[in-house]
Amino acid sequence: MRVSTRIAAGYGVLIVLAVAVLVYQVLIIKEMNSINKELADLNVGQVGEALTGLELQSDQELVEDAAGKFILTQEPQYSGLLKGYVKDMEEDLAKLKAAGATDDELMTVDRLTQALQNLQARSLKPRLPGPEFPQWFKPSSEAMRKDEEQLLESVKDSIRTGAKKSEKTAQDAANISKIAGVATVVLSVLVAFPIVWSIVSRLGELAKATHVVAAGKFEHRLPVKGSDEFAALARDFNTMSRRLGELDQLKKDFVSHVSHDLKGPLASMRETVNMLMAEIPGPLNEKQRRLLGLCVKSSQRLSAMIGNLLDVSRMEAGMLDYKFEVLDLVPLVRNTAAEFEGLGREKNMEIAIEVGVQEIWVQCDPVRMAQVIGNLVENAIKFSPKAARAILRLETRGNSALLSVWDRGPGVPKEFRERIFEKFHQVNPEKKTRSGQGVGLGLSICRTIIEAHGGAIWVEDNPEGGSVFFVKIRSTERRA
Repeated sequence: MRVSTRIAAGYGVLIVLAVAVLVYQVLIIKEMNSINKELADLNVGQVGEALTGLELQSDQELVEDAAGKFILTQEPQYSGLLKGYVKDMEEDLAKLKAAGATDDELMTVDRLTQALQNLQARSLKPRLPGPEFPQWFKPSSEAMRKDEEQLLESVKDSIRTGAKKSEKTAQDAANISKIAGVATVVLSVLVAFPIVWSIVSRLGELAKATHVVAAGKFEHRLPVKGSDEFAALARDFNTMSRRLGELDQLKKDFVSHVSHDLKGPLASMRETVNMLMAEIPGPLNEKQRRLLGLCVKSSQRLSAMIGNLLDVSRMEAGMLDYKFEVLDLVPLVRNTAAEFEGLGREKNMEIAIEVGVQEIWVQCDPVRMAQVIGNLVENAIKFSPKAARAILRLETRGNSALLSVWDRGPGVPKEFRERIFEKFHQVNPEKKTRSGQGVGLGLSICRTIIEAHGGAIWVEDNPEGGSVFFVKIRSTERRA
């Protein structure tokens, strides 16, 4: 599936989930409104029932009072009051019956109605004169009062039941809403995570492979999985890496072969010039000797370039050999610097050697280490102005030997301090051509040699102007 289709499908699923949750919430809200309306109607009815029950208690007290007074006095006014109070109580009972009471409540209402009618009928009967109060009156009143209390308690139970139902309905709605929200989040993550991961992981592989190829490892390949855009990109990337590898190998072969083939003719040219300088074919005048001297210097510079190219070819092929031995670094530095005194005199330069210790023993390849020292000294002379002073300092830092070469050249800008150790790279911000400038391999070879020794090489600013190149390798104990 294409990435664009995958993303569209994922967003489509999320939109459907969002719409489904929205529709569900709307339905829940409608259901809650309906339940609230029912609860409101129920509560109003229940409150009416409760008020009616309280009125029954008051009416019964009035009925008992009027009946008792009529029984004792037989006054007509009390009979009228009794009839009125009985009528009010019957109306309250009728209200309770019409409010949709339960079966038990209806039975209680009917029982109360019958008891009320009996009380009225018996109370209005004429009685013989005498102080005695009828014995049936008190039990009848207590039975009616008991039924009223039972009816009122039943109404209270209905109110409590309705309140619990309302609370349970609200709690169920809240729980369902929480579950729906959590389910939506979980489903969204389950849908989005595979899509995002498939894109991020493939981009991460591509970025990592790009860094690897940029570092010169053209044999690296991306896995081709599926048939989406990333798979097509991986195939194109692998094709590009293969072509770059082929071009890089062609370049290496060309440099190696040409450098090797140039050594023979160059050696013949130098031998011929040396024979002429020795005046074997015949005497030379001063002008001829000066021209031949220039030819010797050019051939020496060309020979150094070819040697660097061959070293780079060996480095890339992993065939640069090292013969390590334990030696004193102090005389190696002095002897190597002495080889460049003639080059320094041509520019009227002084090469000063400052050694802070009598001896520093290291394990190194003396030929390769001399190559590094010579390259740094030559660069210091080459890039410093005439009559300048180059300094070689050798000291110890902990358990390491530290060599620094100080020049008075144009310096190295910060943005170039790593790049100058790359192959074929030279610092030339002003885009000016310097005489005697090489091909930009010397420092790259130096870094490879020093790293093979387990050390480090870097450059910093010279406070007095110019650059300072540092070489740091581990020191060791002198062997007997």
